[in-house]
Amino acid sequence: MNDKMRLAGKFVLALGLVAFPFGSHCLAASSEAQTGQRDYGSDLASPVLAVRVQAAIELGRRADRATTPLLLPALKDAVPAVRREAAKALGTIQDARSVPALIEALRDDDANVRMYAAYALGEIRDIRAADALLQALRDIQWCVRDQAAWALRELSASALADAYAAVLQDEAVEVATATWILRSLGDEAALQAVSRLLQAPQPAARLRAVRALRELNTAAVDPLLAVLEDPDAAVRQSVVEALERTPGPAVKQALTARLGVEPETPVRAAIERLLRSVYPPAEPAAWWSFDDQDPLTARDVTGRGNDGQIRGGTPVPGKVGAALKFATGSYVGLGKVPKLPMANQGLTVMAWIQSEADRGVVVARGGAFCGYSLYLLDGAAKFGIRREQDGPLYVAAGREPVGREWVHLAGVIRSDGIELYVAGKRAARTQTDGFMPGNAGQGMEIGGDLGNSPAELTDSFVGIIDEVKVYLTALSEEEIAEQCGSK
Repeated sequence: MNDKMRLAGKFVLALGLVAFPFGSHCLAASSEAQTGQRDYGSDLASPVLAVRVQAAIELGRRADRATTPLLLPALKDAVPAVRREAAKALGTIQDARSVPALIEALRDDDANVRMYAAYALGEIRDIRAADALLQALRDIQWCVRDQAAWALRELSASALADAYAAVLQDEAVEVATATWILRSLGDEAALQAVSRLLQAPQPAARLRAVRALRELNTAAVDPLLAVLEDPDAAVRQSVVEALERTPGPAVKQALTARLGVEPETPVRAAIERLLRSVYPPAEPAAWWSFDDQDPLTARDVTGRGNDGQIRGGTPVPGKVGAALKFATGSYVGLGKVPKLPMANQGLTVMAWIQSEADRGVVVARGGAFCGYSLYLLDGAAKFGIRREQDGPLYVAAGREPVGREWVHLAGVIRSDGIELYVAGKRAARTQTDGFMPGNAGQGMEIGGDLGNSPAELTDSFVGIIDEVKVYLTALSEEEIAEQCGSK
C-alpha cells in the first residue's frame, strides 16, 4: 500500500481507459511545433473525446498551477473519463483554488471520478474538504471510501479530532477505518477524542468507542476502567477484552473487583479468561506442605526435588491439611538447595505459623556473609537479610505481636528493598542497596538456623509451621494476600 493510492491499482474501476487513436485532431501538433505552445483550453473543449482526455493527462504531467482554471470546467465534462483525468490532474497540481470544485466532484455519478476527487483533496490537504471527505466514508464504492480515508489522514489536523472520532457513531463506517484515520492525529489526540465518546448516550456508540481504543492500542487504562461500570453488558465485555492490551496491577485489581459484582455470565467468563491468561498465579519454586505426615522427610510438593530431613519435628493437624510441630532443637534441614538460586533476583518466602514462644526462626537460609531469615523476636515478626560479608544487616520489623493464633508471614526481597507481610498486609519495608549479589554458602532450614545467622538470632521455633513456600520472584501485596486467603 503506497502513501497516495491504497488501491492495488489506481484503475480498478477505470473501465474505458484505453489508448485513443489520434489523427488530424491530434492536439494541433504542427501549430505547437511552430509556436512552442498548445491551446489546452481548446483541446479540453474539443468534440473529440480522445483529445479532451489527453489534454487533461498532459496538464497533470505539467503540474502548472496556471492551468487550474482550464481544468476546473473539465470536472463538468459529459464523459466520466475526462472528469476523472481532470480530477487526477488537479491532485498533481495541488492548487487550493480547485477545492470547492473537487468537493462537488465527490458527489459525481461515476465512482472513478469520486475516487480521484478524494485523491486530489488528499494531495491538496485543505481542511475545507474535511466534512465532504467524512461523508465520502459512507460511499457505496469501497475504492471511494478507501481513498477518502487516506485523504483524511493527509489533512491530519488536531482540530478535526472530535469530527474524526464522531465517525465511530456511524455503523456504516468500519471501526478499523475510523481508527486508521485517527492514528494520523497522534496517540494522545486520538485517545482523548475517542474517550469522550465513552459517555455517548447510545450503547452502540460506546461499544464502537471501546473497540476503537482497542484498535488504537494506546494507554487507555483509566477511560476503560471507568467503563467497567457501563450499564450495557456488551460494552462491559468489550472493555474486558480491550484491557488485555494494557495489563498491570491496577487493571488486575479492577477486574477482580468487578468479577465479584458482575451479574452477567458472559462478562464474568470474559473476566475469568483474561485473569487466567494475562495474570496467571505465580508458581512456587519450592513448597513444603507436610501433608503426607512423613516424620522423616519434608517433601517438596512441586516435584523439583528440594526435599529436606526432618530433625525432631512431629506431624500434627495444620492450617491446611497437616503441619509440623517444632520444639527446641528440632528443625528441617534442606541443605544448600541449588535449585533455589537467590542471586540478582526477587524472592519471596512465606509460611503459616502458630507460635508458642516470642522468639524463633521460621525459615532461614545462609549466614553472616549472605542470607535471609524470617523469624520472631520479642513476639513480633521480622524479615532480615545480609547481602555480603561485612555488609550491613537490613531488617523489616513488624511492630505488633503476632500472638498465639495462626498467622501468615512472608518476606520479600525486591531490587530496592525488603518487605515483611503479616496476615497478607505489608507490615514493614526497609530500603536496601539491591538484590542479593550471590547465593548463600550455608544451607537452608525450617524451624531453626544452623551455624551463624544472617539476621539477629538462630533460636529454634517453638510451635507449628505449615505451608512453607519459596518463590523466585518478588510477589505483590495482592498476590501475598491471595496466598493467605485475606482477599
